Amino acid sequence: MKFDYNKQRSYKLPIREKSKISFIDISEILYLQCDGYLTTIYLIDNKNIGVAKLLKQFEEELGKYGFLRANHHTLVNTQHINAIQISKQRRIIYIKEVEIQISRRKFYLFKDSLW
Repeated sequence: MKFDYNKQRSYKLPIREKSKISFIDISEILYLQCDGYLTTIYLIDNKNIGVAKLLKQFEEELGKYGFLRANHHTLVNTQHINAIQISKQRRIIYIKEVEIQISRRKFYLFKDSLW
């Protein structure tokens, strides 16, 4: 499945932080990582936003815009992948100098959408 990244430019993700709601361009999101019920959104400009929302909810909302689940804790924007390293034991994505390991079960998603 190939993604149309032009759709990303027209969609803003509403993020609820304490007493305000911010709208973030999804094309500026590099990846999202969760730790329990707290998800951290990593942006292009080196900002991080912590949100009390499950990663599964983000996956359902952003899946049609080119976001794929790399492992149990990480959802990545495939538009920002710089490289993929494949060896017998590990499969790693590089996004802006950050290494994110791809689980064995999720690698086929990246293979189908990026090649």
